Amino acid sequence: MEKQPRIARARLFTVVAVIAWFSAAFICGAFGKVNEPGRPPLVVGAFITLPILGFSVAYLVSNAFRAFTESLSLTLIVSSHLWRFVGLGFIIAWLKGALPGGFAIPEGLGDIIAALGALLLLPKLRKSTVSHGWLLVWNSFGFIDLVSAIVMGILYSNSAFGILSRGTVTTELMVTFPVSLIPTFFVPLFILLHALTFKKIANLKARA
Repeated sequence: MEKQPRIARARLFTVVAVIAWFSAAFICGAFGKVNEPGRPPLVVGAFITLPILGFSVAYLVSNAFRAFTESLSLTLIVSSHLWRFVGLGFIIAWLKGALPGGFAIPEGLGDIIAALGALLLLPKLRKSTVSHGWLLVWNSFGFIDLVSAIVMGILYSNSAFGILSRGTVTTELMVTFPVSLIPTFFVPLFILLHALTFKKIANLKARA
């Protein structure tokens, strides 16, 4: 009986932390603090690394937090990736000259493929007939796509690290509010969800 209140507290703490994270990303984006032309992208870097670090520490030291993450539905986690149809917007932005093709095309298509994969996996997840192998392939692809988006977004940025953006359009759109919420909130959040999915796949294989 004591375990459930601890999990409930961990759930509440997580919700509060995520709301605070989103609020900080919203405020920094709205006030133009995410865009750092000519300087190292420290703000974006902090929004990506600090939540991932905080999650990792909580997962390692808190049994209640681990139990809370294990209680999350794999179907719910996978279905949340349907938002990645936003990748279509990257393609449209490239066609309009607002994003560089070297970023928009591979990352936009990658997100669309990840969203389509989630859509195809959902019926089998609901019936508990999903292939662990295909789930692992999809999760690995989606994780790599998000990491690639961070790297390419920085390399094509107007920051001090934008070595691929010289003389071309940059990824400044990605650090302009409200689009800035993608790299400061949604990308790191879904990296964490991919990490949880790897753990859940391992648990499924152990029970098989």
